[in-house]
Amino acid sequence: MGEFHHRRETCEAVPPMGEQTSDEPRPGDGASAPRERPAHAAEATVRRARWPRVVAIVLGVPVVILLLGTIWWAVDTSSGRVPRNVSLAGTDVSRLSESALTTRVSSIAASFRETPVVIVSEGRTYETDAGSVGLRVDEGRTVRAVLDVDDDTPAPFKPYAWMRSFFAERRVDLRFKVNVEQAQTTVAALEGDARIAPTEPRFEVVDGALAVVPGEDGRGIDASTLSERLRQAAGRTPVGEAIEVEVDQVVISPTISDAEAEASLADAEALVARPIVIETSAGSRTIERDAMRLWPRLELGADGAPQVVLDPGAVDATLRAAFTDLEGGPTPARITLSGEGRPIILPDEPGLVCCGPESPAVLLDALRAGAESVTLELAEGRADFTTEDAEAWGIVEPVGGSRAWRDGADIPGPKPGFTTYHAAGGNRVRNIQRIADLVRGVVIPPGGSFSINDHVGRRTAEKGFLPAGAIRNGEHVDEIGGGISQFATTMFNAAYFAGLDIPEYQAHSEWFSRYPRGREATMGYPAPDLRIVNNTPYGILIWTSYTDTSITVTLYSTPYATAEQTGITEAPSGSCKVVTTTRTRTFPDGQRVQDTFRARYRPGEGQSC
Repeated sequence: MGEFHHRRETCEAVPPMGEQTSDEPRPGDGASAPRERPAHAAEATVRRARWPRVVAIVLGVPVVILLLGTIWWAVDTSSGRVPRNVSLAGTDVSRLSESALTTRVSSIAASFRETPVVIVSEGRTYETDAGSVGLRVDEGRTVRAVLDVDDDTPAPFKPYAWMRSFFAERRVDLRFKVNVEQAQTTVAALEGDARIAPTEPRFEVVDGALAVVPGEDGRGIDASTLSERLRQAAGRTPVGEAIEVEVDQVVISPTISDAEAEASLADAEALVARPIVIETSAGSRTIERDAMRLWPRLELGADGAPQVVLDPGAVDATLRAAFTDLEGGPTPARITLSGEGRPIILPDEPGLVCCGPESPAVLLDALRAGAESVTLELAEGRADFTTEDAEAWGIVEPVGGSRAWRDGADIPGPKPGFTTYHAAGGNRVRNIQRIADLVRGVVIPPGGSFSINDHVGRRTAEKGFLPAGAIRNGEHVDEIGGGISQFATTMFNAAYFAGLDIPEYQAHSEWFSRYPRGREATMGYPAPDLRIVNNTPYGILIWTSYTDTSITVTLYSTPYATAEQTGITEAPSGSCKVVTTTRTRTFPDGQRVQDTFRARYRPGEGQSC
């Protein structure tokens, strides 16, 4: 025992793991022997030793879960894909790549263009669609809104928002934009007569000098206001349903003020202060100031300030007129009659014109630099009157009925139009037929007018006219072109029954039975003249034909107004008689309008009233 104790004393006392050291005396040290510890005390000691491990495990599990979740969130949200549970316009776009999402949004945007749009203004309703009015899905902003659906969440809460995405749907709305210029064009067309467009101030030649014609306010739907309301309404309207907005008309001012136009007048005058010579490969022409004064116009520059430029249309018209004799120039479309007597169009053909589309800009630079001449390039161009123009004018059939006058009475005509009769042979008949040849094929544009004197000019031997009977100063004389008043009377009646305006005419001073009483016209040069106005929306083809004993004028167009003579009265004026005929015209809208024509007849040759 002593050896045993000796070895314990010489060894370093290290308590076994899990045991505690004690200050009690050990055997062999003269102390009493140690007491044995109860079993339950040993178990408590073991339990106390295990508790830190349990705590560490319990606390460590959430930390590990959180760490793993954070790693998962970081990896998941950095994938470049749409987050989970995201819908766009009722379509699930979850987990799509950015390219796939872009394709999906483009498809939605294409379908959206057909969405009905209803605009209510001043008691009127206008219907169109999103594409026409310039309302579009803003594809770029919509794609970003989907990809950035969680960007509004504060950074510390982003993982929790991500966790919630496993259970809750997130809806993203489409983003919209509006093309204001397209909205302006569309709404102006929709408003029609309800819209009064503003008139911009312009330059006009007055007494040989440029002057400013003031602009005028208009009234209509403001495109900017409409665009904003469309964008807002689209955002709150379910996809596929009609988008409805209400907007009032407002005063629309010209984009350029009268004061700005007046301030620019001196610049315009300076541009056209002296003539300019146009040099081309086909020769040169001098453009005088009178023609150049039609060129200046005002427009807003890139900086939003008014500036003086040249009107391309006015420049083009001037240059073409100056170079009409170009060899190889364009051939305009023509309207003629087929062998069956129906209107046909002979197509236009292109040719060399002066000058190319860059001409106004080149001219403007030259004029600003004070140049006396400028070189322009000839270009191939179409005629001023094209096949499309001719087709749009609707010249398709005779108008005005088939009527004639013979031996002092109205009779049915032998062909469409109006016919008068005369004795065969002689210079008078040759003059009638000659002027018929010169007028045949003339086309009066919608709203245009036709004057016999403007078209034919003075009747001369060089033009093929012969001396024949005429009335001059109340006396019967022979003069070059005598007899053409029968042609004028025939044309007068063709226009009369076609319902055209006849603002300029003069009846003979004596009545001849070969003319309808009170419904006829004489000619002279430069006056009297016969002028008729095309008051229809269609073109009018004047076609002439004749026989040895008759002359016929037929007008071809699209039927518009109808006309009848509904009255005739005679009243004395001294020894003369005043004959008044009443015409009643019925227009397409049902409106009936009366006008009158007056003739004052002397009793006979050389007699006065």
